[in-house]
Amino acid sequence: MKKIEEIIKNNQGGTVLFLGRVTNFTTEELTNFLESQGMMYADKYRGEEIALTVLSTMLTPLEEESSYTLYDAQVPEVRLAQFEAFYTTHIKPNTLMMSLKLSNDQERLKRQLKNSAFSDEVYLKLFKMYDWGADGVYDNDENRDATISFVDRFYQPDGFRDPAMVYSPITLSNIARDTKNSAVLDAMLSMPNHEIKQSRKEDLRPKNLREIVALNPHIAHENIRYLLSFNDDRINSFLACNDAIRVDAQALIFQKADEVTKLMLTQNNSLDDTLFKELLKSDDEIVKSLLTFQKLTKSRVNSILEANLNEDVLELMGENQQIEEVVEVLMGLNSSLDYKLASNKALNSEQLTTLYEKYGDEFMVPLSSNPNLEPKLLELFYAKGDEEVVLNIASNPSTPQAILDELAEKNIHKFNRSLALNFSTKLAYLEQFALDSELIMLMTKNSTYLESVNSAQKGMRSDDKY
Repeated sequence: MKKIEEIIKNNQGGTVLFLGRVTNFTTEELTNFLESQGMMYADKYRGEEIALTVLSTMLTPLEEESSYTLYDAQVPEVRLAQFEAFYTTHIKPNTLMMSLKLSNDQERLKRQLKNSAFSDEVYLKLFKMYDWGADGVYDNDENRDATISFVDRFYQPDGFRDPAMVYSPITLSNIARDTKNSAVLDAMLSMPNHEIKQSRKEDLRPKNLREIVALNPHIAHENIRYLLSFNDDRINSFLACNDAIRVDAQALIFQKADEVTKLMLTQNNSLDDTLFKELLKSDDEIVKSLLTFQKLTKSRVNSILEANLNEDVLELMGENQQIEEVVEVLMGLNSSLDYKLASNKALNSEQLTTLYEKYGDEFMVPLSSNPNLEPKLLELFYAKGDEEVVLNIASNPSTPQAILDELAEKNIHKFNRSLALNFSTKLAYLEQFALDSELIMLMTKNSTYLESVNSAQKGMRSDDKY
């Protein structure tokens, strides 16, 4: 941009020649801008003196010949994108938006949406002014162009960015799901509610833009209120499991909640304690989900016990992974709950040992699957030879290496299945398992094997795990 500024400063009254197609600005806009800078506009070369050549990517043969002539004459040149960026720095966003609002000049607005030099903040304000008409986001050329300009700017995958994905309808859904920018979500709610094709089996998954936006934890509270205004059960159900919704929004959802929406509320990590108590009065399916997925505190456990729930419902607290605060309270309430707790990773080795001391071999199966169990107890259980227990031991990453090696040397398929899942299994054995089509599928979840494959692909294979 400094190059352009210096050329204009040193060539007042000179001519700026544009060669090739210019789409983001009209001839009138370019002429007016250049006149304000003390320069003149031209789009055809007639042999006159030129101060600066601006080259587009699409030139006619005659324009190419002119560009060569000017280059040989050492006339400075810049790319169109560079000049547009320079022009854009002289545009006052508020003035532009006020002008567009008063004139409702959609053609000018469409051109501005293609201007990549605008900041995201300015672009999103312009984007929300676009008139979609009665058609969908891809239903006509104008809407498609506006959508593609949006996707091209905000499609930012973690890995490789495939340029072709800019034109795929699924990419719009990916942005709504993945963006961490609440302003992007706000702009997406100004678009037609794009539908996503899916099978009937996927009925519980979001099927349009609003439903996907409702799931995004970065959604602003104003947009949550806007979505609630539709009084749509499906939108409400997706909002219900969004950790970003505040207590007042949770209350509004609960007031109108059907069974599905209540079920979604039970999986919200920000669920209010008052609603927790209210949901305890619901049907068993909802209560079971509540006890399984919600973080349990001492006050919540008190509420659960006061609800006089059946023992088969209470035991589901043993599957809950957010019970660190109340483990000691839960242990000993009843044997079926203790049995569930024995396999829960939230318990430490001392607590697991306490359960074994109380219940003995009756709890070997769940205890043997818990990676927090003392290795000495795993050795004790292995010596007892119970097949179900041995299968658990084979998949337990805390199992002593000698036991894992012994099981691998036996080469018994049912044990190999468990060993294939265990990242503590030596790489030498895992590589033998890779010859089995069933076992190699299991090892797609084994971090030790995957690290070895990735290292080999990079030419940096390590042998220190043998």
